[in-house]
Order: sequence, then C-alpha cells, then structure tokens
Amino acid sequence: MSRAKSFNETVLSIKLQKGLADRKRLPLVHVISVLEEVSQMIAEVGRDLQRQKGIPSPTGEFGLEILAGSKGLLFLPGSLQAHLAITQDVQTGILAAQRVVRTVRLMEEDKFPPAEDEEINAHIVRRLNRIARIQELDKIEMHLAVKVPGYPKSMEATFGTTAVALARSLQAPTFRMEEMTLYGKLFELTDRSTSEEEEGKFFWGELRRENGETWRVQFRASDVNVVTGLFRKQVAITGTAFYYRVASPKLVAEKIEADPERDFETAFEDLQGCYKDIYKADFPTLMRRMHGEE
Repeated sequence: MSRAKSFNETVLSIKLQKGLADRKRLPLVHVISVLEEVSQMIAEVGRDLQRQKGIPSPTGEFGLEILAGSKGLLFLPGSLQAHLAITQDVQTGILAAQRVVRTVRLMEEDKFPPAEDEEINAHIVRRLNRIARIQELDKIEMHLAVKVPGYPKSMEATFGTTAVALARSLQAPTFRMEEMTLYGKLFELTDRSTSEEEEGKFFWGELRRENGETWRVQFRASDVNVVTGLFRKQVAITGTAFYYRVASPKLVAEKIEADPERDFETAFEDLQGCYKDIYKADFPTLMRRMHGEE
C-alpha cells in the first residue's frame, strides 16, 4: 500500500478527460499504458539530468508511488485521475516532472522546441506520440500538473490537439538521403517495434560513429544472423538516411558488412608514390611532425 503523504510530497497529477472519460469508462490497458509512458518519460529525462549532474550510474528512479484514498486513481465526472508522489531523489525528480509538463505546455502553445537539451526533448516527444495514439482511439486528452510543497500554484499543461499535431510533425523526417554509407561500432540491438505494422519485420540497433554521432539503425528481420555476428564490431552500413527535428537520425539498412581495419602506412605509401614532389618525407617522419616532435 502506498504511503499517502500528499501534504508534504511533490505530487504529479495525470488526468484523462473528455471522450470516453465522459462516460466514466476507459479501457484498462489504455489507462495503464498512459501511466507507464508518463513514468518512463520522467525516468528517461531524469537519467539525462542525473548524467548532467555528474552521477556516474544514473537510474532515473524517483520512487513514484500512486496515492491512495481521496486522491488515488478514480473517476470523477468527465475524467479519470491518478496522483503520483515523488519519494526518491526528490530534487531531480521534480526537475524531470516539471520538464515534461513544461514541454507539453510549450507544444500546446506552439512554442516548441526550446533551445535546450535535444536528447531530453526527443525522449518526451517519442513517448507523447504513443500517448497520442491512445488519445485518438478514446477521443480523450491528457492533463498534467506538478504540485510542489511550499508553492501555491501548480505547473500544468494539457496535451491537446495542437500539441498532438506538433508531436507528430516533430517525428516526421525533414530530410532523406539514399545510398548513404556510415561507419562505426554497432551497439544496443533490440527487437522493439514502433508500430503494429513493424511487428516481426524489423529490429533496431545503435551505430556509434567516431565523430560522436549516434544513429538509430533499422534492420530487416531476415538479416538478424548477419547483424548479431557483427555486434560490437566496426561495421559499414549502407541504406537510406532520415533526419528529424527532434530525434537522432535514422538509417534504414540495406546492407551491413564488417569494416576492414585500415592500413594507413600502406595507404600513405600509395599516395606518396603519386605525389612524391609534395610529400618529401616518409610516413614516420610526417607523423612526428604532426605531433610536434620535429
């Protein structure tokens, strides 16, 4: 049973209103999904905030507890409401919850994205789009509020039609490039699907390039054996690249292969043979000069 200390705890309120909520009836799986998406938004944003604070192993765990009693999960005329208390790492948890609510408010006012952390924005927008699909099915909208002890006013926002439209546009690609080849190390293989149409057809990976860029890579299910054999190895992936306003770029892979280790000395010798009059030194000498040793 939850500890109902609502008078001295920061409380995040989640209200589902209009549509089916007016009939005091909502599909249980939809209610649980919305609560889970909000919880995961706070966790993901919180991990990034903890990382920015220098915490070595950020968890995004804020001890969210649903409050029982008169402020628990219940139907009121026209809405279903849940009240969650933040009980661990409260300061960062407050910042994470407020960041989520503030982002939704800016989206509803069509003032998003602000000049802030793009990774945090991407976490929020991705999960808001999942909530938008539920809202569309049940003709509802989500209202969020954060009440901090000692402050008279709550921070509030409604995920309405303007915010939903903007969330969808932010996840739409702004630019695409065919036959692009990327080099880097392959990490984070997962079989998650972003839609029912993708179920069983694709799986995902993360490509980390030497310049620090991180790309999402979509692979065909039929390529699973080839891809898993190259996990955590240097690879070359060719496919169609998509760029987004608020999200890391995506590559839809058409071909993946091991990136052979390069022999820079041999390459230099070949180049020097073409430009001997320009490169009047051998490879070791040029390397010493480059590092200021000569």
